Amino acid sequence: MAYTPSSSSPGGNNATAAGGKNATAIAAAARKAAALKRAHQRIISEEAVKHYAIAIAAVIVMFTIFHWSRFLYSRHASKGVKKSGIMKAQVSVARMVRHILTHRAPGFTSIGHAVLVVFFLLLNILFLFIHMDFASILPFAKRLGWMAIANIAFVTFLALKNTPLAFLTGYSYERLNILHQVAGYTTVIFSLLHGIFISIGFIKIKMVTMLQEHEQTFGITAGVAMFVLMTFALLVRRIRYEVFYVSHIAMFIILIVMISFHQPHIAEKGAIATIFAGSIWASDRILRGMRVLWYSYDNRASITPLAHGGTRIILRRSPSRAVPGTHCFLWIPKIRLIETHPFTIVSNSPMSLELVISAYDGFTNDLHNYAMKNPDAILRASIDGPYGAIPNFSKTADKVILIAGGSGASFTFGIALDMIKKLGSKPKPIIEFIWTVREQETLAWFSKELAQLHASPRVNITLHSTRPSYTGSPASPIDGTSPISPTSPLDIEKQLSFASSSPFATRHPDPFPIDIEKTPVIAHGGPSNPWDSSTSVTSVAVLPGRPNVDVLIRDLVSKAGNDERIAIAACGPDDLMWCVRKTATNCIKVKGPSIELHCEQFGW
Repeated sequence: MAYTPSSSSPGGNNATAAGGKNATAIAAAARKAAALKRAHQRIISEEAVKHYAIAIAAVIVMFTIFHWSRFLYSRHASKGVKKSGIMKAQVSVARMVRHILTHRAPGFTSIGHAVLVVFFLLLNILFLFIHMDFASILPFAKRLGWMAIANIAFVTFLALKNTPLAFLTGYSYERLNILHQVAGYTTVIFSLLHGIFISIGFIKIKMVTMLQEHEQTFGITAGVAMFVLMTFALLVRRIRYEVFYVSHIAMFIILIVMISFHQPHIAEKGAIATIFAGSIWASDRILRGMRVLWYSYDNRASITPLAHGGTRIILRRSPSRAVPGTHCFLWIPKIRLIETHPFTIVSNSPMSLELVISAYDGFTNDLHNYAMKNPDAILRASIDGPYGAIPNFSKTADKVILIAGGSGASFTFGIALDMIKKLGSKPKPIIEFIWTVREQETLAWFSKELAQLHASPRVNITLHSTRPSYTGSPASPIDGTSPISPTSPLDIEKQLSFASSSPFATRHPDPFPIDIEKTPVIAHGGPSNPWDSSTSVTSVAVLPGRPNVDVLIRDLVSKAGNDERIAIAACGPDDLMWCVRKTATNCIKVKGPSIELHCEQFGW
């Protein structure tokens, strides 16, 4: 019988085994190549985020150099240096740039703010797409996650109350709020897109089970927290600020914790940004809490109701660094146990700090109602602060124009009284003080402060009332004649409108709602009754209607010499801020006096 080789011969087995080994080797090589590619993509994303952070730091350095160069020039430059050709050329260029950037842009405070926001967005787009591999959706999804984590650290840095940027650039946290919001929305969008694209990527490669892993579940939870943050910011912030604020803090804590579990490995670098964000936020909170605890010791606040929704508060203790015009956060547990609210400092002494607060809603309304029911009550209180970056007008200007609407005078009174105290008998600077209120009786809130300004030869006072009192004297109530009425209507005095078409506009009210409880006031100590007849002084005439702010500023600027420095500071409703900014910007010219503008306006 002939022999027929079996199919299971050694040669056949060897061929099959060799084929299997080759397939295994190919698969292993493919996995190794994919792993190397992922590692390379991670390195590229890390480098992109690193260069993004460097770019942000470079912008901060640029603003720091600009701020301190202007500070040193205004304080220490000699007349010879200022008159040199090179310096004049630099000043001319700087003025032209400021003239453009200070103008208002739609949706922004100024063109400068708009440029900064656009630059920030362009940086994000650049580092999102640079060296990107579009062969798969997963690398792009992961880059979105990297950029989101980097922006979380930046957004947290911008939110710090004790921000180093106040010293470095002259911008305190409240003036950085617009960039904080834009960066926040950008972070939320990146986070949500990261979650969507990473899910699509896993579905395409048939690895849906990856989404069920614990690390991915933590990432999904972080995305939900992000979505809640954005929803409350868009829908709740302007309606119920306290609710928004509590939700903001709670969601941020959840976000940081969830991202820490989502990217837990230090070696992968993403955790470093999360640790940085959580650490600086916690440090800021601890520092603020320690201040509140420190200033709560043996501190009490006397509360006195004022006409038309005002409340005067005098605290026994004042921070050593308190400067009139800056603000602090007030804590009165009897009114709100777990809330602090910001109010501007008008004046202070080592043993007292006084606030004049206009009732609007929420905390300020509850505070005023309590004061009406319990006049001159003494309550436990504390403060956190001071905050804000206010220029030293007494050293940087030859003339200071202070403009206020309603309770915005808390800021301008603070600046004016502090300047009078610091300058003593020095002839300059001259202070032009312009204040407009609705009800004339509201002027009595600052009767003592008005008396001090009136007694100073360096201060020129201009008062306006859009609703003059027809039952009393046409003069200012700083002589102590305005009675307080328990039934006085809620004073929405920051809803003033400022016209520029004529020196005196008609007297009809124009509502421009402003969050009045964000406008703080602190004054010196004194008798608890602000209408005490013992405080009578020479009356100051009160002009009817709204002032023509444009004409007033232009007239004062036109009378100044080319070598003079004019500082314009304003606080009040949006319409007033717009008018002041527009006029001041138009007054910045290559030839003429130096114009500095400071608008104190919160963006919450």
